[in-house]
Amino acid sequence: MSFVRKPRPYSSGLPSVGLPQAARETARPEQKTGTRLRRVRGPRPAMSWAGAVTGLAVLGTALVILVGASGLWNSVARDWQFRSAAAGVTDVAR
Repeated sequence: MSFVRKPRPYSSGLPSVGLPQAARETARPEQKTGTRLRRVRGPRPAMSWAGAVTGLAVLGTALVILVGASGLWNSVARDWQFRSAAAGVTDVAR
């Protein structure tokens, strides 16, 4: 598939000499410049890109807090297990 733009037939860019002036004016109707309708914007979307970025930032912050709390809990649990094992070894040694 080629995306090269193909030239249109009979579009050399030169003015046409074969048509009389009256035929040229009737061939292309005049365009009205001032009566163009403007596009009416509807209601804005509920969530813009700024809202999406804010939402992602909040989710990222929650994830960082969750991972940090999990690491802290694992550290405390490991210390508790070590102290419990040390107390058991001390009891056996007595």
